[in-house]
Amino acid sequence: TNRRPVARHRGHYGMVCQLREWLPDPIGAVYWVYLDNPYFSPYVPIYAGTRQTAGCYQTYDPEHFEAESARWAIDLVDNLAGLRFQEASKDVRSIRDPFEERMFLRQAEIEAEAARLYAQDPEVARDYLTAYTRDLMEEVPRMFRLLRDTLVVKYTNNRE
Repeated sequence: TNRRPVARHRGHYGMVCQLREWLPDPIGAVYWVYLDNPYFSPYVPIYAGTRQTAGCYQTYDPEHFEAESARWAIDLVDNLAGLRFQEASKDVRSIRDPFEERMFLRQAEIEAEAARLYAQDPEVARDYLTAYTRDLMEEVPRMFRLLRDTLVVKYTNNRE
């Protein structure tokens, strides 16, 4: 029997699609995208109306480290967390969970503003959603670089 797991700890990226027919398509269709390990990576919304993603989400070469890459930032934290997984996963989630919670709590507000803008000018709504998505994406590698630094100090063999 062949098994195909839905989620694996060594995934490269994944997404959950959210479709709401009561909203205009550029607002109602959202891909919640994660990079690397779905256990650690935050899900970030990419609305159908988004014109462009942040450069840090477009950059990844598994053969060449790139400091600005969101994927590399998450991957490094994932690898460091493997040193002391039970403890480190709590550190990661203490930073990642509030980030996601803030997004989820603001989703209705963001979408209401996008819908208001869409009623006036659909292109302005798309610009608004693009800026929102890019801002969130750009926050991810900053957050994970700080987590990387925390994990290096806390869990590598420089502590007694």
